[in-house]
Amino acid sequence: AAPAAPAAGGPGPPPAAPQQPGPPPAGAQPGKINLDKGRVNLQKNQTVSLVKGGQPVLTTVKMGLGWEPAFGGGRRRAKSIDLDASVIAYGPQRNKIDNCFFGKLQILNGAIQHSGDNLTGEGSGDDEVITVHLGGLPPDVTGLVFTVNSFSGQKFTDVAKAYCRLLDGQTGEEMVRFDLTHSEPRTGVLMAKFIKQFSGEWEMTALGEYVDSRTVKGMVKPAAAAL
Repeated sequence: AAPAAPAAGGPGPPPAAPQQPGPPPAGAQPGKINLDKGRVNLQKNQTVSLVKGGQPVLTTVKMGLGWEPAFGGGRRRAKSIDLDASVIAYGPQRNKIDNCFFGKLQILNGAIQHSGDNLTGEGSGDDEVITVHLGGLPPDVTGLVFTVNSFSGQKFTDVAKAYCRLLDGQTGEEMVRFDLTHSEPRTGVLMAKFIKQFSGEWEMTALGEYVDSRTVKGMVKPAAAAL
């Protein structure tokens, strides 16, 4: 009877093992947001993965940037606020590849296009729109940073309701919105960044970081540091 004991004891331990898989999924990627539940309102430093149902959903996106002159400045002052939206494209080493702005409305063989300069910010809707054909970007473009500058020199404390929103380029559907709720007395702001993942999908992070620069040229280094 003695030799039979080890064989009987062999199957004993396994039932205890299955208890472990339970807890880990609950804590997996707690901050991960995707587009499964529809439109996303981002807070500063939040990231949304441009994925729905486990698949990248976009080939063409439009980043709309808008603002209104702050109240109390008078119409003459309001009309003089000229903000400029731009996007800077970077490579894997945070090296600038090119930038698209009112003075250069197409870059990367048309993969990124700018709607043109809006000099006042008046009127409803997006003041400037940048269209990005994600599928047409060269493989070495792995990061995009969207910026807004006060070309006329007013501080962002003179601006109201600055926001950026991401639209599906084919349907026009708004998918992501980031409203700047706090301004600083500076002349440039990094609104959002796109980072290409190793899997090929893109993630957008709301930045809302202010710098002192009236033109996109001065945004290249701060934007690279934000990637």
